Amino acid sequence: MTDLADLQGRIADERGKRGFVTDPVKLGVLLTEEVGEIASELKRLWSKNYDGFRADRLKDEIADAFVILAALADQFDIDIGEAVEAKFFGKDARREWKSTQGK
Repeated sequence: MTDLADLQGRIADERGKRGFVTDPVKLGVLLTEEVGEIASELKRLWSKNYDGFRADRLKDEIADAFVILAALADQFDIDIGEAVEAKFFGKDARREWKSTQGK
């Protein structure tokens, strides 16, 4: 398994070499586009108007979204791993959650 901080750094380095956009607003638009592509792929699970769902296509779209998310985090010196630990396993762990399972 890849270390998340290392992966985030490698993404930043490679995006820099390729001359990709770094403007946070543009990255936000690109992230929205990639999330839309994930939704489009998931729509194939139920819509008869498209060819069938393929997990390999979803995998690619998730990877694209993660790369853009990592680039956005990099612009603000946010370590994604630390952010997830603090928010999901820290702040969110102290909240009371109502399950939606089975409803």
